[in-house]
Amino acid sequence: MIRHIRIRHWRAYEDLDLWLTRPVTFFVAPNGVGKTSLVEAVRWCLLGIPDGRTAARAIRSGRDSATVELALDLPGHPDVRLRRSLGRTGTGTFSALVDGETFDEPGFQALLSSAWSADASVLDAVVFGPPPGSRTTGFPVRDHLAQVFGVQTLLDSAAELAEQRQRLATRIKSLRADVDATDEARPAAGRAVAELVEQLEAIAEQRQRLAAETAGLEPAARLATRWEHYQAEATAFDAKATALATQMAGVVSVGERDLITAIDESQQEVSAALADNAAETSAAEVRGARSATAAQLLAAASGQCPTCLRPLSEHEREAALTVHGRVGEDTGTDLQQHREEARRLRARLAAISRFSTAIGRLRPPVEPDEPDPGPAAVAALAEARRRFVELAERHGAITAQLAAARQRLADLDSAAADQTVLLAATREDLVLEVAETSMTALADRYLTQRINPLATEISHRWKLLFGSEGLRFDPSGQLSFSEGGVDLLLEDLSGAERATAVLVTRLLLAASATRASTIWFDEPLEHLDPARRAAVAQTLVRAAETGAVGQILVTTYEEGIARRLQATAPDTVSLTYAHTTTR
Repeated sequence: MIRHIRIRHWRAYEDLDLWLTRPVTFFVAPNGVGKTSLVEAVRWCLLGIPDGRTAARAIRSGRDSATVELALDLPGHPDVRLRRSLGRTGTGTFSALVDGETFDEPGFQALLSSAWSADASVLDAVVFGPPPGSRTTGFPVRDHLAQVFGVQTLLDSAAELAEQRQRLATRIKSLRADVDATDEARPAAGRAVAELVEQLEAIAEQRQRLAAETAGLEPAARLATRWEHYQAEATAFDAKATALATQMAGVVSVGERDLITAIDESQQEVSAALADNAAETSAAEVRGARSATAAQLLAAASGQCPTCLRPLSEHEREAALTVHGRVGEDTGTDLQQHREEARRLRARLAAISRFSTAIGRLRPPVEPDEPDPGPAAVAALAEARRRFVELAERHGAITAQLAAARQRLADLDSAAADQTVLLAATREDLVLEVAETSMTALADRYLTQRINPLATEISHRWKLLFGSEGLRFDPSGQLSFSEGGVDLLLEDLSGAERATAVLVTRLLLAASATRASTIWFDEPLEHLDPARRAAVAQTLVRAAETGAVGQILVTTYEEGIARRLQATAPDTVSLTYAHTTTR
Protein backbone atom coordinates (compact mmCIF):
# COMPACT_ATOMS: atom_id res chain seq x y z
CA MET A 1 0.00 0.00 0.00
CA ILE A 2 1.05 3.57 -0.62
CA ARG A 3 1.69 5.47 2.63
CA HIS A 4 3.18 8.73 1.37
CA ILE A 5 3.31 10.73 -1.90
CA ARG A 6 5.63 13.69 -2.55
CA ILE A 7 5.47 15.46 -5.94
CA ARG A 8 7.61 18.42 -6.98
CA HIS A 9 7.39 20.40 -10.25
CA TRP A 10 5.00 17.92 -11.94
CA ARG A 11 2.38 19.53 -14.20
CA ALA A 12 0.17 21.71 -11.95
CA TYR A 13 1.96 20.66 -8.76
CA GLU A 14 4.79 22.82 -7.50
CA ASP A 15 5.11 20.86 -4.25
CA LEU A 16 2.55 18.28 -3.04
CA ASP A 17 3.01 16.24 0.15
CA LEU A 18 0.31 13.63 0.99
CA TRP A 19 0.10 11.01 3.75
CA LEU A 20 -2.44 8.19 3.22
CA THR A 21 -3.89 6.73 6.43
CA ARG A 22 -7.17 5.02 5.43
CA PRO A 23 -8.01 2.06 3.19
CA VAL A 24 -10.06 4.35 0.92
CA THR A 25 -8.93 7.87 0.02
CA PHE A 26 -10.97 10.25 -2.13
CA PHE A 27 -8.85 12.96 -3.78
CA VAL A 28 -11.38 15.72 -4.42
CA ALA A 29 -10.75 18.64 -6.78
CA PRO A 30 -12.56 20.51 -9.54
CA ASN A 31 -11.79 19.70 -13.15
CA GLY A 32 -8.50 21.08 -14.42
CA VAL A 33 -6.81 21.15 -11.02
CA GLY A 34 -4.67 18.08 -11.57
CA LYS A 35 -6.41 14.92 -10.36
CA THR A 36 -5.27 12.88 -13.37
CA SER A 37 -1.78 14.38 -13.13
CA LEU A 38 -1.56 12.98 -9.60
CA VAL A 39 -2.38 9.47 -10.87
CA GLU A 40 0.12 9.78 -13.72
CA ALA A 41 2.87 10.91 -11.34
CA VAL A 42 2.39 7.90 -9.05
CA ARG A 43 2.16 5.52 -12.04
CA TRP A 44 5.40 6.91 -13.48
CA CYS A 45 7.29 6.69 -10.17
CA LEU A 46 6.10 3.12 -9.42
CA LEU A 47 6.28 1.50 -12.89
CA GLY A 48 8.29 3.91 -15.02
CA ILE A 49 5.30 4.36 -17.35
CA PRO A 50 5.43 6.38 -19.52
CA ASP A 51 9.14 6.40 -20.37
CA GLY A 52 11.36 9.37 -19.57
CA ARG A 53 11.08 11.10 -22.95
CA THR A 54 7.29 11.12 -22.77
CA ALA A 55 7.18 11.89 -19.05
CA ALA A 56 9.47 14.89 -19.57
CA ARG A 57 6.49 16.77 -21.03
CA ALA A 58 4.94 16.70 -17.54
CA ILE A 59 7.66 18.91 -16.03
CA ARG A 60 6.08 22.07 -14.66
CA SER A 61 6.51 25.18 -16.77
CA GLY A 62 9.52 27.21 -15.68
CA ARG A 63 11.24 24.24 -14.05
CA ASP A 64 14.07 22.12 -15.41
CA SER A 65 13.21 18.87 -13.62
CA ALA A 66 10.49 16.98 -11.78
CA THR A 67 10.65 14.56 -8.85
CA VAL A 68 8.16 12.03 -7.43
CA GLU A 69 8.73 10.13 -4.17
CA LEU A 70 6.65 7.24 -2.76
CA ALA A 71 6.68 5.33 0.51
CA LEU A 72 5.13 1.85 0.15
CA ASP A 73 4.25 -1.16 2.24
CA LEU A 74 4.60 -4.34 0.12
CA PRO A 75 3.90 -7.92 1.27
CA GLY A 76 7.00 -8.99 3.17
CA HIS A 77 8.61 -5.54 2.78
CA PRO A 78 7.06 -2.98 5.15
CA ASP A 79 9.47 -0.14 4.34
CA VAL A 80 9.86 0.67 0.64
CA ARG A 81 10.99 4.13 -0.50
CA LEU A 82 11.09 5.14 -4.17
CA ARG A 83 12.41 8.29 -5.81
CA ARG A 84 12.29 9.05 -9.53
CA SER A 85 13.36 12.29 -11.18
CA LEU A 86 13.99 13.50 -14.73
CA GLY A 87 14.99 16.52 -16.75
CA ARG A 88 13.51 17.98 -19.89
CA THR A 89 15.78 15.87 -22.11
CA GLY A 90 14.10 12.74 -20.79
CA THR A 91 17.11 11.52 -18.82
CA GLY A 92 16.50 10.84 -15.16
CA THR A 93 17.36 8.84 -12.07
CA PHE A 94 15.65 6.12 -10.06
CA SER A 95 16.41 4.88 -6.56
CA ALA A 96 14.72 2.28 -4.38
CA LEU A 97 15.40 1.52 -0.72
CA VAL A 98 13.68 -1.68 0.43
CA ASP A 99 13.96 -2.38 4.16
CA GLY A 100 17.31 -0.55 4.14
CA GLU A 101 18.65 -2.37 1.04
CA THR A 102 19.31 -0.48 -2.21
CA PHE A 103 17.80 -1.80 -5.47
CA ASP A 104 18.28 -0.67 -9.06
CA GLU A 105 15.21 -0.31 -11.28
CA PRO A 106 15.24 -3.84 -12.81
CA GLY A 107 15.77 -5.32 -9.35
CA PHE A 108 12.89 -3.35 -7.84
CA GLN A 109 10.51 -4.18 -10.73
CA ALA A 110 11.31 -7.87 -10.22
CA LEU A 111 10.63 -7.51 -6.49
CA LEU A 112 7.35 -5.65 -7.16
CA SER A 113 6.20 -8.31 -9.64
CA SER A 114 6.99 -10.99 -7.05
CA ALA A 115 5.30 -9.14 -4.18
CA TRP A 116 2.15 -8.36 -6.20
CA SER A 117 2.23 -11.63 -8.22
CA ALA A 118 2.00 -10.02 -11.67
CA ASP A 119 4.29 -8.49 -14.25
CA ALA A 120 4.39 -4.77 -14.99
CA SER A 121 1.90 -4.82 -17.88
CA VAL A 122 -0.73 -6.63 -15.79
CA LEU A 123 -0.12 -4.35 -12.79
CA ASP A 124 -0.41 -1.26 -14.98
CA ALA A 125 -3.75 -2.44 -16.37
CA VAL A 126 -5.17 -3.54 -13.01
CA VAL A 127 -3.72 -0.94 -10.61
CA PHE A 128 -3.99 2.16 -12.81
CA GLY A 129 -6.36 1.10 -15.59
CA PRO A 130 -6.44 2.33 -19.20
CA PRO A 131 -4.89 5.77 -19.76
CA PRO A 132 -7.29 8.75 -20.04
CA GLY A 133 -9.22 8.79 -23.29
CA SER A 134 -8.29 5.20 -24.14
CA ARG A 135 -10.94 2.94 -25.63
CA THR A 136 -9.04 -0.22 -24.68
CA THR A 137 -11.41 -3.00 -23.71
CA GLY A 138 -8.95 -5.76 -22.85
CA PHE A 139 -6.48 -6.70 -20.11
CA PRO A 140 -3.13 -8.44 -20.84
CA VAL A 141 -3.90 -11.24 -18.39
CA ARG A 142 -4.09 -14.47 -20.41
CA ASP A 143 -0.52 -15.60 -19.70
CA HIS A 144 -0.77 -14.27 -16.16
CA LEU A 145 -4.02 -16.12 -15.47
CA ALA A 146 -2.53 -19.27 -16.96
CA GLN A 147 0.14 -19.10 -14.26
CA VAL A 148 -2.35 -18.24 -11.51
CA PHE A 149 -4.80 -21.02 -12.40
CA GLY A 150 -2.15 -23.70 -13.05
CA VAL A 151 -2.73 -23.94 -16.80
CA GLN A 152 0.75 -22.81 -17.80
CA THR A 153 2.10 -26.38 -17.50
CA LEU A 154 -0.24 -27.54 -20.26
CA LEU A 155 0.70 -24.57 -22.43
CA ASP A 156 4.39 -25.22 -21.81
CA SER A 157 3.92 -28.89 -22.70
CA ALA A 158 2.17 -27.91 -25.91
CA ALA A 159 5.04 -25.55 -26.75
CA GLU A 160 7.54 -28.34 -26.03
CA LEU A 161 5.64 -30.66 -28.36
CA ALA A 162 5.78 -27.96 -31.03
CA GLU A 163 9.56 -27.81 -30.63
CA GLN A 164 9.75 -31.62 -30.89
CA ARG A 165 7.76 -31.45 -34.10
CA GLN A 166 10.17 -28.91 -35.51
CA ARG A 167 13.13 -31.17 -34.71
CA LEU A 168 11.25 -34.15 -36.11
CA ALA A 169 10.50 -32.22 -39.30
CA THR A 170 14.22 -31.72 -39.79
CA ARG A 171 14.80 -35.43 -39.25
CA ILE A 172 12.05 -36.38 -41.69
CA LYS A 173 13.56 -34.07 -44.29
CA SER A 174 16.96 -35.67 -43.75
CA LEU A 175 15.49 -39.19 -43.94
CA ARG A 176 13.80 -38.41 -47.19
CA ALA A 177 17.02 -37.02 -48.61
CA ASP A 178 18.90 -40.10 -47.41
CA VAL A 179 16.36 -42.48 -48.92
CA ASP A 180 16.50 -40.64 -52.22
CA ALA A 181 20.31 -40.61 -52.28
CA THR A 182 21.05 -44.05 -50.80
CA ASP A 183 21.89 -45.92 -54.03
CA GLU A 184 24.24 -43.23 -55.25
CA ALA A 185 25.76 -42.07 -51.97
CA ARG A 186 26.39 -45.43 -50.21
CA PRO A 187 29.52 -46.46 -52.21
CA ALA A 188 31.05 -42.97 -51.93
CA ALA A 189 30.43 -42.94 -48.16
CA GLY A 190 32.08 -46.36 -47.83
CA ARG A 191 35.16 -45.18 -49.74
CA ALA A 192 35.36 -42.04 -47.60
CA VAL A 193 35.38 -44.14 -44.41
CA ALA A 194 38.10 -46.45 -45.79
CA GLU A 195 40.29 -43.50 -46.83
CA LEU A 196 39.98 -41.86 -43.43
CA VAL A 197 40.83 -45.13 -41.64
CA GLU A 198 43.92 -45.46 -43.81
CA GLN A 199 44.97 -41.91 -42.99
CA LEU A 200 44.53 -42.53 -39.28
CA GLU A 201 46.67 -45.67 -39.41
CA ALA A 202 49.44 -43.80 -41.23
CA ILE A 203 49.32 -40.98 -38.67
CA ALA A 204 49.43 -43.52 -35.82
CA GLU A 205 52.63 -45.03 -37.26
CA GLN A 206 54.17 -41.56 -37.65
CA ARG A 207 53.27 -40.65 -34.09
CA GLN A 208 54.86 -43.86 -32.78
CA ARG A 209 58.11 -43.19 -34.67
CA LEU A 210 58.12 -39.55 -33.61
CA ALA A 211 57.49 -40.49 -29.97
CA ALA A 212 60.59 -42.73 -30.03
CA GLU A 213 62.59 -39.96 -31.72
CA THR A 214 61.46 -37.44 -29.13
CA ALA A 215 62.42 -39.77 -26.29
CA GLY A 216 65.90 -40.16 -27.80
CA LEU A 217 66.37 -36.39 -28.09
CA GLU A 218 65.31 -35.58 -24.55
CA PRO A 219 68.62 -36.57 -22.72
CA ALA A 220 70.76 -34.38 -25.01
CA ALA A 221 68.28 -31.49 -24.68
CA ARG A 222 68.31 -31.80 -20.89
CA LEU A 223 72.15 -31.81 -20.92
CA ALA A 224 72.18 -28.75 -23.21
CA THR A 225 69.81 -27.01 -20.83
CA ARG A 226 72.11 -27.85 -17.91
CA TRP A 227 75.06 -26.44 -19.84
CA GLU A 228 73.09 -23.30 -20.61
CA HIS A 229 72.29 -22.85 -16.92
CA TYR A 230 75.94 -23.55 -15.99
CA GLN A 231 77.25 -21.00 -18.47
CA ALA A 232 74.82 -18.38 -17.21
CA GLU A 233 75.86 -19.08 -13.62
CA ALA A 234 79.57 -19.05 -14.56
CA THR A 235 79.15 -15.70 -16.30
CA ALA A 236 77.40 -14.32 -13.23
CA PHE A 237 80.16 -15.73 -10.99
CA ASP A 238 82.91 -14.20 -13.11
CA ALA A 239 81.12 -10.84 -13.08
CA LYS A 240 80.90 -10.90 -9.29
CA ALA A 241 84.53 -12.02 -8.97
CA THR A 242 85.66 -9.27 -11.34
CA ALA A 243 83.68 -6.71 -9.35
CA LEU A 244 85.38 -7.93 -6.14
CA ALA A 245 88.81 -7.80 -7.77
CA THR A 246 88.12 -4.23 -8.85
CA GLN A 247 87.09 -3.29 -5.34
CA MET A 248 90.23 -5.00 -3.93
CA ALA A 249 92.60 -2.99 -6.10
CA GLY A 250 94.95 -1.07 -3.83
CA VAL A 251 94.26 -3.43 -0.94
CA VAL A 252 95.34 -6.81 -2.36
CA SER A 253 97.69 -7.31 -5.24
CA VAL A 254 96.35 -10.21 -7.26
CA GLY A 255 98.78 -10.42 -10.12
CA GLU A 256 98.88 -13.90 -11.61
CA ARG A 257 97.37 -15.47 -8.54
CA ASP A 258 93.72 -16.42 -8.11
CA LEU A 259 91.63 -14.28 -5.80
CA ILE A 260 91.50 -16.71 -2.87
CA THR A 261 95.29 -17.29 -2.89
CA ALA A 262 95.99 -13.57 -3.23
CA ILE A 263 93.69 -12.81 -0.28
CA ASP A 264 95.19 -15.56 1.92
CA GLU A 265 98.78 -14.51 1.19
CA SER A 266 97.99 -10.82 1.64
CA GLN A 267 96.31 -11.62 4.93
CA GLN A 268 99.43 -13.48 6.08
CA GLU A 269 101.72 -10.66 4.91
CA VAL A 270 99.69 -8.02 6.75
CA SER A 271 99.50 -10.18 9.89
CA ALA A 272 103.31 -10.65 9.82
CA ALA A 273 103.83 -6.92 9.27
CA LEU A 274 101.57 -6.24 12.25
CA ALA A 275 103.64 -8.63 14.38
CA ASP A 276 106.92 -6.97 13.28
CA ASN A 277 105.39 -3.57 13.97
CA ALA A 278 104.41 -4.68 17.45
CA ALA A 279 107.97 -5.92 18.16
CA GLU A 280 109.52 -2.71 16.90
CA THR A 281 107.05 -0.71 18.97
CA SER A 282 107.99 -2.66 22.08
CA ALA A 283 111.73 -2.17 21.42
CA ALA A 284 111.23 1.56 20.93
CA GLU A 285 109.21 1.76 24.10
CA VAL A 286 112.09 -0.03 25.99
CA ARG A 287 114.66 2.33 24.52
CA GLY A 288 112.59 5.30 25.49
CA ALA A 289 112.08 4.01 29.02
CA ARG A 290 115.80 3.37 29.50
CA SER A 291 116.77 6.79 28.19
CA ALA A 292 114.18 8.49 30.41
CA THR A 293 115.44 6.58 33.48
CA ALA A 294 119.07 7.44 32.76
CA ALA A 295 118.17 11.08 32.28
CA GLN A 296 116.38 11.13 35.62
CA LEU A 297 119.37 9.57 37.36
CA LEU A 298 121.83 12.00 35.74
CA ALA A 299 119.64 14.88 36.70
CA ALA A 300 119.72 13.75 40.31
CA ALA A 301 123.49 12.89 40.40
CA SER A 302 125.75 15.38 42.11
CA GLY A 303 129.27 14.40 41.02
CA GLN A 304 129.53 10.84 39.87
CA CYS A 305 127.95 8.58 37.19
CA PRO A 306 124.84 6.84 38.55
CA THR A 307 125.78 3.70 36.64
CA CYS A 308 129.57 3.25 36.97
CA LEU A 309 129.95 5.61 39.93
CA ARG A 310 132.99 7.31 38.41
CA PRO A 311 133.36 11.05 38.96
CA LEU A 312 131.60 13.24 36.37
CA SER A 313 132.29 16.78 35.52
CA GLU A 314 129.46 19.17 35.02
CA HIS A 315 130.25 19.31 31.35
CA GLU A 316 130.08 15.50 31.01
CA ARG A 317 126.80 15.39 32.91
CA GLU A 318 125.23 18.01 30.63
CA ALA A 319 126.48 16.20 27.53
CA ALA A 320 124.99 12.89 28.76
CA LEU A 321 121.62 14.54 29.45
CA THR A 322 121.63 16.01 25.95
CA VAL A 323 122.29 12.58 24.41
CA HIS A 324 119.52 10.93 26.44
CA GLY A 325 117.12 13.75 25.48
CA ARG A 326 117.77 13.15 21.78
CA VAL A 327 117.23 9.42 22.26
CA GLY A 328 113.89 10.14 23.96
CA GLU A 329 112.78 12.42 21.13
CA ASP A 330 113.82 9.92 18.46
CA THR A 331 112.06 7.15 20.33
CA GLY A 332 108.82 9.19 20.50
CA THR A 333 108.96 9.84 16.79
CA ASP A 334 109.52 6.13 16.12
CA LEU A 335 106.63 5.16 18.38
CA GLN A 336 104.30 7.58 16.56
CA GLN A 337 105.31 6.11 13.21
CA HIS A 338 104.88 2.55 14.49
CA ARG A 339 101.38 3.31 15.83
CA GLU A 340 100.32 4.96 12.53
CA GLU A 341 101.67 1.97 10.63
CA ALA A 342 99.79 -0.42 12.96
CA ARG A 343 96.51 1.48 12.37
CA ARG A 344 97.03 1.32 8.59
CA LEU A 345 97.88 -2.40 8.73
CA ARG A 346 94.82 -3.21 10.87
CA ALA A 347 92.54 -1.30 8.47
CA ARG A 348 94.02 -3.19 5.54
CA LEU A 349 93.63 -6.49 7.40
CA ALA A 350 89.93 -5.69 8.10
CA ALA A 351 89.39 -4.89 4.41
CA ILE A 352 91.12 -8.14 3.40
CA SER A 353 88.87 -9.99 5.88
CA ARG A 354 85.75 -8.47 4.31
CA PHE A 355 86.92 -9.45 0.84
CA SER A 356 87.66 -12.94 2.17
CA THR A 357 84.10 -13.18 3.52
CA ALA A 358 82.65 -11.96 0.20
CA ILE A 359 84.80 -14.42 -1.77
CA GLY A 360 83.69 -17.19 0.63
CA ARG A 361 80.05 -16.46 -0.22
CA LEU A 362 80.70 -16.91 -3.92
CA ARG A 363 80.03 -20.48 -4.99
CA PRO A 364 81.44 -21.28 -8.39
CA PRO A 365 78.99 -23.33 -10.48
CA VAL A 366 79.68 -27.01 -11.06
CA GLU A 367 80.40 -27.86 -14.66
CA PRO A 368 78.37 -30.80 -16.05
CA ASP A 369 80.32 -34.04 -16.40
CA GLU A 370 79.46 -34.61 -20.06
CA PRO A 371 80.35 -32.40 -23.05
CA ASP A 372 77.94 -29.66 -24.12
CA PRO A 373 75.78 -30.86 -27.05
CA GLY A 374 74.92 -27.21 -27.86
CA PRO A 375 71.60 -25.37 -28.44
CA ALA A 376 70.90 -27.51 -31.50
CA ALA A 377 69.85 -30.35 -29.15
CA VAL A 378 67.13 -28.16 -27.58
CA ALA A 379 65.98 -26.92 -30.98
CA ALA A 380 65.82 -30.49 -32.28
CA LEU A 381 63.64 -31.58 -29.34
CA ALA A 382 61.34 -28.56 -29.78
CA GLU A 383 60.95 -29.32 -33.47
CA ALA A 384 60.15 -32.96 -32.72
CA ARG A 385 57.54 -31.95 -30.17
CA ARG A 386 56.02 -29.43 -32.59
CA ARG A 387 55.66 -32.14 -35.22
CA PHE A 388 54.15 -34.46 -32.59
CA VAL A 389 51.53 -31.84 -31.64
CA GLU A 390 50.79 -31.22 -35.30
CA LEU A 391 50.25 -34.94 -35.84
CA ALA A 392 47.98 -35.06 -32.78
CA GLU A 393 45.87 -32.20 -34.19
CA ARG A 394 45.65 -33.94 -37.56
CA HIS A 395 44.72 -37.16 -35.79
CA GLY A 396 41.92 -35.39 -33.89
CA ALA A 397 40.58 -33.71 -37.01
CA ILE A 398 40.55 -36.89 -39.04
CA THR A 399 39.01 -38.81 -36.11
CA ALA A 400 36.13 -36.32 -36.11
CA GLN A 401 35.80 -36.62 -39.88
CA LEU A 402 35.78 -40.40 -39.56
CA ALA A 403 33.06 -40.30 -36.89
CA ALA A 404 30.93 -38.10 -39.16
CA ALA A 405 31.62 -40.32 -42.17
CA ARG A 406 30.73 -43.46 -40.23
CA GLN A 407 27.52 -41.80 -38.98
CA ARG A 408 26.70 -40.84 -42.56
CA LEU A 409 27.35 -44.39 -43.69
CA ALA A 410 25.26 -45.78 -40.83
CA ASP A 411 22.42 -43.41 -41.72
CA LEU A 412 22.59 -44.50 -45.34
CA ASP A 413 22.70 -48.16 -44.34
CA SER A 414 19.75 -47.62 -42.01
CA ALA A 415 17.78 -45.84 -44.71
CA ALA A 416 18.62 -48.48 -47.23
CA ALA A 417 17.89 -51.38 -44.88
CA ASP A 418 14.66 -50.13 -43.31
CA GLN A 419 12.36 -47.89 -45.33
CA THR A 420 9.84 -48.02 -42.49
CA VAL A 421 11.86 -45.45 -40.46
CA LEU A 422 10.52 -42.60 -42.56
CA LEU A 423 6.98 -43.89 -42.17
CA ALA A 424 7.42 -44.20 -38.38
CA ALA A 425 8.76 -40.65 -38.17
CA THR A 426 5.82 -39.36 -40.16
CA ARG A 427 3.40 -41.19 -37.88
CA GLU A 428 5.20 -39.78 -34.83
CA ASP A 429 4.77 -36.27 -36.22
CA LEU A 430 1.04 -36.87 -36.62
CA VAL A 431 0.77 -38.13 -33.03
CA LEU A 432 2.68 -35.09 -31.74
CA GLU A 433 0.45 -32.78 -33.76
CA VAL A 434 -2.69 -34.34 -32.27
CA ALA A 435 -1.18 -34.14 -28.75
CA GLU A 436 -0.15 -30.51 -29.23
CA THR A 437 -3.59 -29.54 -30.50
CA SER A 438 -5.32 -31.45 -27.71
CA MET A 439 -3.17 -29.90 -24.97
CA THR A 440 -3.71 -26.41 -26.32
CA ALA A 441 -7.45 -26.98 -26.53
CA LEU A 442 -7.50 -28.51 -23.04
CA ALA A 443 -5.53 -25.56 -21.63
CA ASP A 444 -7.91 -23.10 -23.26
CA ARG A 445 -10.94 -25.05 -22.00
CA TYR A 446 -9.50 -25.35 -18.49
CA LEU A 447 -8.55 -21.69 -18.46
CA THR A 448 -12.06 -20.83 -19.59
CA GLN A 449 -13.54 -22.98 -16.82
CA ARG A 450 -11.32 -21.37 -14.20
CA ILE A 451 -12.11 -17.89 -15.44
CA ASN A 452 -15.85 -18.55 -15.63
CA PRO A 453 -16.42 -17.77 -11.91
CA LEU A 454 -14.58 -14.48 -12.39
CA ALA A 455 -16.56 -13.76 -15.55
CA THR A 456 -19.81 -14.69 -13.75
CA GLU A 457 -19.00 -12.35 -10.87
CA ILE A 458 -18.23 -9.53 -13.31
CA SER A 459 -21.58 -10.12 -15.04
CA HIS A 460 -23.36 -10.30 -11.67
CA ARG A 461 -21.95 -7.02 -10.43
CA TRP A 462 -22.80 -5.39 -13.74
CA LYS A 463 -26.40 -6.48 -13.34
CA LEU A 464 -26.51 -5.10 -9.80
CA LEU A 465 -25.42 -1.71 -11.06
CA PHE A 466 -27.28 -1.51 -14.37
CA GLY A 467 -30.13 -3.99 -13.89
CA SER A 468 -29.28 -5.89 -17.08
CA GLU A 469 -27.08 -8.76 -18.17
CA GLY A 470 -24.70 -9.05 -21.09
CA LEU A 471 -21.19 -8.09 -19.91
CA ARG A 472 -18.72 -10.89 -20.63
CA PHE A 473 -15.05 -11.46 -19.76
CA ASP A 474 -13.34 -14.11 -21.91
CA PRO A 475 -10.11 -16.09 -21.21
CA SER A 476 -8.10 -13.78 -23.45
CA GLY A 477 -8.81 -10.86 -21.10
CA GLN A 478 -11.28 -9.12 -23.42
CA LEU A 479 -14.50 -7.47 -22.26
CA SER A 480 -17.51 -7.60 -24.57
CA PHE A 481 -21.27 -7.07 -24.35
CA SER A 482 -24.23 -9.02 -25.64
CA GLU A 483 -27.65 -7.44 -25.93
CA GLY A 484 -30.68 -8.86 -27.65
CA GLY A 485 -28.60 -11.62 -29.26
CA VAL A 486 -26.21 -9.09 -30.76
CA ASP A 487 -22.54 -9.13 -29.71
CA LEU A 488 -21.15 -5.66 -29.17
CA LEU A 489 -17.71 -4.41 -28.39
CA LEU A 490 -17.42 -2.61 -25.12
CA GLU A 491 -16.48 0.55 -26.98
CA ASP A 492 -20.00 0.52 -28.47
CA LEU A 493 -21.45 1.16 -25.01
CA SER A 494 -21.87 4.53 -23.35
CA GLY A 495 -19.01 6.07 -21.44
CA ALA A 496 -20.70 5.30 -18.12
CA GLU A 497 -21.25 1.63 -18.98
CA ARG A 498 -17.72 1.22 -20.30
CA ALA A 499 -16.14 2.92 -17.27
CA THR A 500 -18.18 0.79 -14.87
CA ALA A 501 -17.31 -2.44 -16.66
CA VAL A 502 -13.59 -1.66 -16.49
CA LEU A 503 -13.90 -0.67 -12.80
CA VAL A 504 -15.65 -3.91 -11.82
CA THR A 505 -13.18 -6.00 -13.79
CA ARG A 506 -10.16 -4.27 -12.28
CA LEU A 507 -11.49 -4.79 -8.75
CA LEU A 508 -12.07 -8.49 -9.31
CA LEU A 509 -8.75 -9.04 -11.10
CA ALA A 510 -6.85 -7.27 -8.34
CA ALA A 511 -8.53 -9.45 -5.72
CA SER A 512 -8.45 -12.80 -7.51
CA ALA A 513 -5.60 -12.77 -10.05
CA THR A 514 -2.93 -10.67 -8.33
CA ARG A 515 -1.76 -9.70 -4.84
CA ALA A 516 -1.77 -5.98 -5.64
CA SER A 517 -2.68 -4.18 -2.42
CA THR A 518 -3.38 -0.81 -4.08
CA ILE A 519 -5.75 0.10 -6.92
CA TRP A 520 -6.31 3.61 -8.25
CA PHE A 521 -9.46 4.83 -9.99
CA ASP A 522 -9.26 8.12 -11.85
CA GLU A 523 -12.68 9.84 -11.96
CA PRO A 524 -14.78 6.63 -11.98
CA LEU A 525 -18.01 8.44 -10.91
CA GLU A 526 -18.03 11.35 -13.32
CA HIS A 527 -19.85 9.64 -16.24
CA LEU A 528 -22.55 7.94 -14.13
CA ASP A 529 -26.03 9.14 -13.28
CA PRO A 530 -26.46 10.25 -9.64
CA ALA A 531 -27.96 6.96 -8.43
CA ARG A 532 -25.23 4.83 -9.95
CA ARG A 533 -22.52 7.20 -8.70
CA ALA A 534 -23.46 6.46 -5.13
CA ALA A 535 -23.71 2.73 -5.84
CA VAL A 536 -20.30 2.56 -7.49
CA ALA A 537 -18.70 4.63 -4.72
CA GLN A 538 -20.26 2.35 -2.10
CA THR A 539 -18.95 -0.68 -4.03
CA LEU A 540 -15.42 0.69 -3.80
CA VAL A 541 -15.70 1.27 -0.05
CA ARG A 542 -17.21 -2.21 0.46
CA ALA A 543 -14.31 -3.77 -1.49
CA ALA A 544 -11.85 -2.20 0.96
CA GLU A 545 -13.97 -3.08 4.02
CA THR A 546 -14.16 -6.75 2.99
CA GLY A 547 -10.39 -6.88 2.36
CA ALA A 548 -10.78 -7.62 -1.34
CA VAL A 549 -8.26 -4.84 -1.97
CA GLY A 550 -6.09 -3.33 0.76
CA GLN A 551 -6.11 0.24 -0.51
CA ILE A 552 -8.37 2.08 -2.97
CA LEU A 553 -7.51 5.58 -4.17
CA VAL A 554 -10.15 7.58 -6.04
CA THR A 555 -9.88 10.94 -7.79
CA THR A 556 -13.20 12.72 -8.20
CA TYR A 557 -14.98 16.07 -8.03
CA GLU A 558 -17.98 14.40 -6.28
CA GLU A 559 -17.25 15.95 -2.88
CA GLY A 560 -20.76 15.29 -1.55
CA ILE A 561 -20.59 11.53 -2.11
CA ALA A 562 -17.09 11.40 -0.64
CA ARG A 563 -18.18 13.32 2.47
CA ARG A 564 -21.18 11.04 3.04
CA LEU A 565 -19.03 7.92 2.76
CA GLN A 566 -16.46 9.41 5.13
CA ALA A 567 -19.17 10.17 7.65
CA THR A 568 -20.59 6.66 7.31
CA ALA A 569 -17.22 4.84 7.55
CA PRO A 570 -14.69 7.24 9.13
CA ASP A 571 -12.23 4.42 9.93
CA THR A 572 -12.21 3.34 6.28
CA VAL A 573 -12.62 6.53 4.23
CA SER A 574 -10.56 9.72 4.21
CA LEU A 575 -11.07 12.84 2.14
CA THR A 576 -8.18 14.85 0.71
CA TYR A 577 -8.35 17.99 -1.39
CA ALA A 578 -5.91 17.78 -4.30
CA HIS A 579 -4.92 21.44 -4.37
CA THR A 580 -1.95 22.62 -6.34
CA THR A 581 0.54 24.40 -4.09
CA THR A 582 3.26 26.93 -4.56
CA ARG A 583 6.13 27.13 -2.12
